[in-house]
Amino acid sequence: MKILIINANKDHRHDSLTKLAYKINSGPILVLQQLAATTPKEHDVKLIDDRYDVPDYNADVDLVGISTLTPSALRAYEIADEFRKRGKTVVLGGYHPSALPKEAKQHADSVVIGEAENTWTRLLKDFENGNLKSFYNTDSLVDPASIPEPRNELLRIRPFVSPILTSRGCPYHCSFCSLSHFYGSVYRPRPIKNIIQEMKKIDRKFLYLCIDASLTIDIDYSKALFKAMIPLKKKFVAYGSVPPLLKDDDLLKLSKEAGCINWSIGFETLSQNSLTKDANKAYNVKDYADLVKKIHEYDMNVFGTFVFGFDHDTPDIFDNTLNAVYDLGLDSAEFDILTPFPITRLFHQLEKEGRILTYDWTKYDFHHVVFEPKNMTPKELFDGVAKVAKDFSSPIKSIQRIMDVAINTKALSNILAAISFNFLYVRFHREYQLIKQGRI
Repeated sequence: MKILIINANKDHRHDSLTKLAYKINSGPILVLQQLAATTPKEHDVKLIDDRYDVPDYNADVDLVGISTLTPSALRAYEIADEFRKRGKTVVLGGYHPSALPKEAKQHADSVVIGEAENTWTRLLKDFENGNLKSFYNTDSLVDPASIPEPRNELLRIRPFVSPILTSRGCPYHCSFCSLSHFYGSVYRPRPIKNIIQEMKKIDRKFLYLCIDASLTIDIDYSKALFKAMIPLKKKFVAYGSVPPLLKDDDLLKLSKEAGCINWSIGFETLSQNSLTKDANKAYNVKDYADLVKKIHEYDMNVFGTFVFGFDHDTPDIFDNTLNAVYDLGLDSAEFDILTPFPITRLFHQLEKEGRILTYDWTKYDFHHVVFEPKNMTPKELFDGVAKVAKDFSSPIKSIQRIMDVAINTKALSNILAAISFNFLYVRFHREYQLIKQGRI
């Protein structure tokens, strides 16, 4: 069969500048390449990344598979409807269709719920036999050893940074995070030999190890992975949590030796009440400064993410966060509005309390307030986050952070990481101002 697999994207800009930006400086994805690798070899597969490619609705294909996150759901439905108008069979999957399969089914012939590795091949067989079912839901977690190497060669534009999957599942089960709800709460690391074999075949120097939950869930596993990576001489970005990184110097040392240039850390908030009571994190915000200092001592950058809108957040959280972030000396940062995705416990809690303000999924993008905050108005929440993002991401301060990295390290890879992260999030944070101006 001829199969077309599409990654839907809310902001589908197809100009040359956008294509160049995605190649140089974008968050790498794996969903297209992973699903293509799961597809039996006898089928012809083409991939479309809607971030920079235009779907050809008149393409000669037998089956169209579309994956979507929540903010891109309406775009995915638009694409699906266009293909179905032309008599094509459409399958929807990904985070949003898994959360709301009945909604997705209105725009598709079939919906895949959850991980696709255990269901995709069965779906294709059923389709070939004229027996396609409305829903496909796996009855077991995917064995990480069975996850195939992604077919990166099928991407029309390959980014300079190549994504790597090291595990599935997350045991933390944060109320506002989709990851554990989609992949389950059982941490399932891939065999290290499989990962190393995959890395050896990748012709990219820079790797992105932030596709999965965290490289600090199983410390022994991560240390073994880092040791195995040392001979490869790759450079990579990793995601981790505060307590393990703060307590285990050996983990940091090995990550540096393996080629880590940047640790991405979900600090979440600088309010201890919000951290403990809303984010359910059992550590202290006072630990942040020690952790950033320690990572810097090992000559690695720190990218921090922060969320605003928790029930214990009050209007003073914005100035307090901005001042504290500068004191921490972060090399880059992301500032988000708390977003209750429909697959999460937070969404169901807020819906039960009558606090969901809109079901316009395009606004579930970390830049819009889609629920009623507890201790401030929606406008106060939006304006506060927009102010923090604008101040932190100003060109002068972004350049200063890059210069600080250049002064404090002799590693070109660290400087490139600082440039990449800062200018990526200048673009990301600029959306707050565009929303305020009514331009998007």
